[in-house]
Amino acid sequence: MLLDLYPVQNFTVEQIEYEKNTRLLQPIWDFMTKGNEHILSSPLFPPFYALSIDYTWVAVFTIIDLWFSEVPFFKNAKIQKDRKVTWELMKQSLKLQACNQLLYIYPMALVQLIWVPPTELPILAPTVFEMLSQVAIFFLSFDFTYFWFHYFSHKIKWLYRWCHSVHHMYSSPFAASAQHLHPFELFFVGTFITTIPWIFPTHCMTYWLWFFVAQSVSYEVHIGYDFPFALHRFFWFYSGAPAHDMHHLRPLTCFQPWFNYLDRLMGYHITYEDLKKMTEAKLKKFGVYSSGEEKGLIKIN
Repeated sequence: MLLDLYPVQNFTVEQIEYEKNTRLLQPIWDFMTKGNEHILSSPLFPPFYALSIDYTWVAVFTIIDLWFSEVPFFKNAKIQKDRKVTWELMKQSLKLQACNQLLYIYPMALVQLIWVPPTELPILAPTVFEMLSQVAIFFLSFDFTYFWFHYFSHKIKWLYRWCHSVHHMYSSPFAASAQHLHPFELFFVGTFITTIPWIFPTHCMTYWLWFFVAQSVSYEVHIGYDFPFALHRFFWFYSGAPAHDMHHLRPLTCFQPWFNYLDRLMGYHITYEDLKKMTEAKLKKFGVYSSGEEKGLIKIN
């Protein structure tokens, strides 16, 4: 059922009709909700919607990595051209992700049926300005906060060895490895993405768009391809897949997940061109752990 909330509690019928006729997103919202109220309002919808985004990215790029990687367009776009993605590599990551989902994600989603009330679907869609401005704030907030979590996950050695090193089992990332995470990191990232919209009274349509943006960008930086249309080619402050590939190659560089202004300010942003210009001594020192610091850690590729 569509409820009279969101800012219509004190609206007259005429005011509601006026707002419905002037909001650009209203036709989309009406189309989405018509006949689907019981699905969209279910506490299970957000987690399974989020998982569907994950599965789509993994499925599309698994097909590309396994069957189309030699097609010239993809071969030329591959960042680490000497690293081939194989089914054996994927299986090791997918096993961990399956365990995380079966042991943590699905049970937490089912628990929501008990303590999370159905989502109240507003009559009105959000305005375009409201939606875009809130998603931008969520994006900036997550990017800034995760930089520090990520930074300390590398700088605090026991935290790296216990938790974040799991993600660094791969030195050449691919989409299917994006969620190759220790359960603690999975919980932290998932909780923050889920709760950051609580900053505002967020419309559920905005909330769902934020899920799509956050997860899609997180996968985009892990795909291992530098496409001609990639965002980092148009916006210098956006890192994209090349910076994150560099981070997996040189784990003490490029900490910021999506943007790069903090890495640039703190001297951690480097590129392949920078690596080529470094002397051999700097190349060995800059951006990597010593053999002793990585002793005992599992490396898959």
